[in-house]
Order: sequence, then structure tokens, then C-alpha cells
Amino acid sequence: MKDTLTLLARVTAHPDSRCWFLAWNPSGTLLASCGGDKIIRIWGKEDGNWVCKSVLGDGHQRTVRKVSWSPCGNYLASASFDATTCIWIKKKEEFEVVTTLEGHENEVKSVAWAPSGNLLATCSRDKSVWVWEEVYASQNEISKK
Repeated sequence: MKDTLTLLARVTAHPDSRCWFLAWNPSGTLLASCGGDKIIRIWGKEDGNWVCKSVLGDGHQRTVRKVSWSPCGNYLASASFDATTCIWIKKKEEFEVVTTLEGHENEVKSVAWAPSGNLLATCSRDKSVWVWEEVYASQNEISKK
């Protein structure tokens, strides 16, 4: 094992604002970034270069603080300073909001899927942690679409 890391690429993910978080999808083929521009970008490798494959810009009204892929890789959850969490479904190269989870009094700072994929946890500046159950369709329903 090497004891040093080599820089392979440098990407300007959110040129006009801070990039707050990055998350690999379970297979390691896509990278989601989120930032102060209220946008989530999905990155993939194409001809040896990292390129933006999708821009998810219609889910949040304020900074997107965290993104998290579901264990199956078909869903992406995004936590925002607008006090909401969006659940996005991946349909080929595009993503669409399946639902928006509301209830926190302040900014949602983080979001995380349970390894089973049927639970989602969110935490907020309001000092609470919420656990959500069955926030998306089952694998069987997805494969039928």
C-alpha cells in the first residue's frame, strides 16, 4: 500500500459559492456535490475527465448542506438550510424530487440513510434528530418503472 496520495483531478464544483459536501454513490461511479448556490451536482467520469452529469437545482431555497446516497444507489437525500430534506430518485441520467420532508424548525445540517435503506435520519440546528421510515418506494416498485 502506498503511503502517499496522488491528485488525479481538480474540479470547480460550485464556482460561485462554497462546496459544502461530497458523497460517492454506492458503486463509486458517481459523486454528488452540494453547496451554497442551492444546487446539487452529479459528477461522473467521461473520457478520463470528471464532468457534470446532472444539475439538481429545483429542490431547495437555501444552501444545500449535505447529500447522502441510499444504499441501493437509486435515491439521493439532500439536507438544506431551508429546513427541508429532499429525496431525489435517479431515472437514467436525470433526477427528480420524490418528496420533501418538512418539520424541523431550523436548518437541516445532516442526513444519513440506515444500511437497510428503509430509514433516514436528519438533524437540525433546532437540536433535534428525526428518524423517518419508508421514505421511498421498494426496490420492486423501482424496477417496474
